[in-house]
Amino acid sequence: MSFGARLFTLILSLLSLSLSAEAKPKWIVQSDAFARQYAIADGANLPERASAMGFREFDGKALHMEKEANARELVFLKEWEGKISSELEKPRDPDFQLDLRILREQLRLRKSEIYIEEKTGLIFFQPGTRFFLESLLELVNEQSPPERKAAAADRFKIYVNGEGEHPPLLASFRNRTLADELRFTKNRVFPLRAEITQYLSESKAYVQGVRDLLVKSGRSDWQEDFASFQTQAEEYDGFLRSHLLPLARKDFRLPKELYEHTLRKRGIETSPESLIRSARQEYKELYKEFRLMAKEVAKDEHWKNASPHAVIQRLKKRQVVQPEAVKQLFEGANRQLEDILRREHLVTLPATPLRIRVAGEVESLADPIPHLTQPPLVGNTGERPEFVVPSFGSGKAVIDDFSYEAAALILAAHEGRPGHDLQFSAMLDQGTSLIRARYAFNNSNVEGWGLYAEEMVYPYLPAQAKLVALQMRLVRVARAFLDPEVQLGKIAPREVVRFLKSELGLSDRLASLELRRYQYENPGQAPSYFYGLMRMEGAKRRVASALGRKFNDQCFHDGVLSLGMLPVRMIAPELEKNLKCSSKKHWGKSDAESQTRKL
Repeated sequence: MSFGARLFTLILSLLSLSLSAEAKPKWIVQSDAFARQYAIADGANLPERASAMGFREFDGKALHMEKEANARELVFLKEWEGKISSELEKPRDPDFQLDLRILREQLRLRKSEIYIEEKTGLIFFQPGTRFFLESLLELVNEQSPPERKAAAADRFKIYVNGEGEHPPLLASFRNRTLADELRFTKNRVFPLRAEITQYLSESKAYVQGVRDLLVKSGRSDWQEDFASFQTQAEEYDGFLRSHLLPLARKDFRLPKELYEHTLRKRGIETSPESLIRSARQEYKELYKEFRLMAKEVAKDEHWKNASPHAVIQRLKKRQVVQPEAVKQLFEGANRQLEDILRREHLVTLPATPLRIRVAGEVESLADPIPHLTQPPLVGNTGERPEFVVPSFGSGKAVIDDFSYEAAALILAAHEGRPGHDLQFSAMLDQGTSLIRARYAFNNSNVEGWGLYAEEMVYPYLPAQAKLVALQMRLVRVARAFLDPEVQLGKIAPREVVRFLKSELGLSDRLASLELRRYQYENPGQAPSYFYGLMRMEGAKRRVASALGRKFNDQCFHDGVLSLGMLPVRMIAPELEKNLKCSSKKHWGKSDAESQTRKL
């Protein structure tokens, strides 16, 4: 892109993000004022969270882990729950009231989680050096201005040296674990042994990653602190190895009450048993289509073995791993998708181009799965969502399930456009309340849209891309029964890996990562794709029925995106009430934008 084009894009972003209060609906002004008060108060407890949202005054500040962190947080949550309830008693705009209820629901979910953790005796465990790395990554990236990168060194120094009466962070993590052991005498749920072992095997790489980020911070006054950090990391990991690891549990199942709450936190409002039943039925029906599509691809390629597993393995041989080739592949995929979206009038695209970044080899080894990084929504100075794809200079991918030609279109659809990039681009460009952008956020509304976006473009894809799309959709459906079955003890771990490899053609590495996801890395998150998709499709049917002949896809999709991260159960009622679609079957960009503004 030329300098003039970049400047124009930046100006557009700044204009959209610096609208005066008068240009915004009154309810958004009121909602944002309240949300800012809450976010800043919350930032006193967890500066990293406020910083990630874009409150720059917290960039150089850092978490202080308290032994009585749960008790202190409960006091904070109750105080703000009371403030929200008081606000709800006043005459308010319905949209502002909805925002207040969304925020209060989030506080209540967190309160419930603390109560369950205390009841079950959940012993604290933090992968220490990984926390450092992930925290500094929020500040040091390609789109960060120099002052944010420099603030990473300030945050790091507080982590290492402590502040005032607060000890260094890794010592605080250790103290919190020991305090929980003393507090919980009746019930105790120790961290999972496999989780601790996995972290310890990776910790040295995280330490090196922290050093690399500090080098990129533009500061040079962290060398002595880094030497202290290395010593502290060795001591903390030694504590985990000698003290916590012998006590760690081998049974990966969470207490059922805690697991059920985890599902609710993800936006999944059904029981584990119900998830299993509905997902297994959907999987059975979808797999038939998968078999048929594999036969079609095999016929086109003149391959004798037409089983889904065999066809996927043949397609995987067309790997693309060199950085320049990876960039060209996904830029081409995005062009094809944007052509489809415009031609079929499926959704309004932003004026700014999709930002694609090819990760270096070290970063790709750490995270070999394509993903989208989110821009700050407060104080944004032109940062955009970023679709990050791995590359491997060695010529061989760590995971070969995503780095081949036939996979590019569906991956770009999920992470880029019309998937996650459009979710965040819409919030940046059109504006929404901070509560709907941040505090309404859960896995079901995010991943439900990502999977729905794949289905949006599916009919227009070539056969090979359709086959990979069906494979990935089956993986998401399978997650909705495998995750709860693992947590309820209804399936053996080895059977999970066998199933994913033999039925769906996943690599050994990805199948093992999926199992870790269900067991300890992110239990309860995996079913959110399927659940969110089901709710999204249900909302579409309901809105289509309400609007009748005026309904069309582009109006519906633009309408959903205009709602920010509104919980999926709220989408249909809001669109039924507010969505005004043109009677024309299709319209141009200006008409679509006018429809969005009516929401």
